[in-house]
Amino acid sequence: MNDLKKLLTILILLSSSPLFSCNYSEIILLNQPKLIKQDSIKLVGLIYNNRTKIKKYTINIYIRNSLLRSVPSNSRNNFQANVPINSYCTIEITADGYYTKRFIFDTSIPKGYSNGIPEFKFDMDIFSEKELDEVNTSALDMPVGVVKYNNKKEEFEHNKSYTNKMKKVYKDLLIESELQKRMQLTNEK
Repeated sequence: MNDLKKLLTILILLSSSPLFSCNYSEIILLNQPKLIKQDSIKLVGLIYNNRTKIKKYTINIYIRNSLLRSVPSNSRNNFQANVPINSYCTIEITADGYYTKRFIFDTSIPKGYSNGIPEFKFDMDIFSEKELDEVNTSALDMPVGVVKYNNKKEEFEHNKSYTNKMKKVYKDLLIESELQKRMQLTNEK
């Protein structure tokens, strides 16, 4: 009985020591895939306007049309945010004096994924309000892209077909804006 008391005392002392203590959830996680400790996907990127970095902008993350969080750009003009796995998010980029851009992000990953924290890196070009002056910009309300996990490539990627269609819409808006500006110049003469 004495040995049992000594053993219990030693165990209690060791478990209360910072060197040997850990919470119960950490013990459970020891043999689990790395992702269980982190239930999100890392979103990293830069925002531009015609190859010039935008200095101050905000990334809004929505789930089911409810704002989950807003992430401002940092001092290096980039951003980093975590989005929950296995959800459909709308990622919205906003900046004063620029049109808002959005894309849909399906954060579903394969069951048993154990390659660490998944990451999606992207750069986005946004239009200034001056660039599209006097043009119907309602098409800008549509998401510019759709992103989801590609099991074969083992990474997140955008839907190329959809993105190419939206690039054409954006290009057409720029062309229409240029035509409007030329017509105004012609009418002023």
